[in-house]
Amino acid sequence: MRSLDYTFLKTAKVMPPLRHKNRTGDFDVMNSDVCEWLINIPEVRQKVFDMAINKKYIKYNSSTGKWEGADYGK
Repeated sequence: MRSLDYTFLKTAKVMPPLRHKNRTGDFDVMNSDVCEWLINIPEVRQKVFDMAINKKYIKYNSSTGKWEGADYGK
């Protein structure tokens, strides 16, 4: 079995102190400073994009010149 390659996350080693929960202690991934910082790493964005393509969750629509979900419009 092939091991997973996590080298795209190495940049996270220099992440500054950030909040993952809001000040009340509630968690919302859409408001996480940690997640915001991570997703702004180019290697992380590329890896997520590559994974979505490899799993065929997204596809390129040559008619529109845009990427879309595999089930979009179905």
